[in-house]
Amino acid sequence: MQNEIEENTTVAPWTDERFLRSRIVLGSEGLERLWGAHVVVVGYGAVGSAAAEALVRSGLGHIRIIDADVYDVTNTNRQLGCECSTIGKPKVEVGLAHFKALSPQIDAEAIVSFVGAATMDLVLRPFADGSAPTLVVDAIDTLDAKVALLQAAYEAGLAVYSSMGAARKTHPEAIRFGDISKTEVCPLAREVRKRLKKIGISKGISCVYSIETVDSSTHRAGVFNPEAVVKRPQLGSLMTVTASFGLRLAAEVIDKLTCKAVE
Repeated sequence: MQNEIEENTTVAPWTDERFLRSRIVLGSEGLERLWGAHVVVVGYGAVGSAAAEALVRSGLGHIRIIDADVYDVTNTNRQLGCECSTIGKPKVEVGLAHFKALSPQIDAEAIVSFVGAATMDLVLRPFADGSAPTLVVDAIDTLDAKVALLQAAYEAGLAVYSSMGAARKTHPEAIRFGDISKTEVCPLAREVRKRLKKIGISKGISCVYSIETVDSSTHRAGVFNPEAVVKRPQLGSLMTVTASFGLRLAAEVIDKLTCKAVE
């Protein structure tokens, strides 16, 4: 009789011991809100993988990760999931298996696709349980795709948290968070602001950016990752900064979803 009772008892996933340390900080109600949220992370590179990892480990219950690229050997120095055995594999498929191992009850989805104006339905479509996305994390490093995503999320009324330029930087202490209208120094943020302003969006998008100026020599012009879907110059990057961008994004997202102030 006791075994039958135990088998019929449903335990809420966010009460699992694996999330005990999160629950101590966020409270039971906060952690329940985090588990119930539906977050889309677009771009699963150095910044996006760190943001997604932190969200899943903290207790997020529903996540969709979208990226078209496969791991390249040069990703090893900064991208979570990149190791000898995963070179050439789709980044998000590796990430999906990892998240399932971390949190077996999570609703996780991986989509191998480039995100642009023509594929925005992949970002905005409902999750498996029928729920619409709660929030979008933008970790795209291609300008046209980034602007298209920000516009779509903004017009859909979704909160969107966007990473500006993390490459070619060495000082995580220079990282800042604020509205797109308040960003400064970062060349990518400046260009994103200009493009958004042309379509009538001047504020309302939260950003992680850096006020560090960079050395123009920290890239290899004309050298591209041969397996990459989008060909772009190889920019010097350090995990100390890219992961810090991703972790700051995750911290702000957790604050938003749980109503818990980030200290």
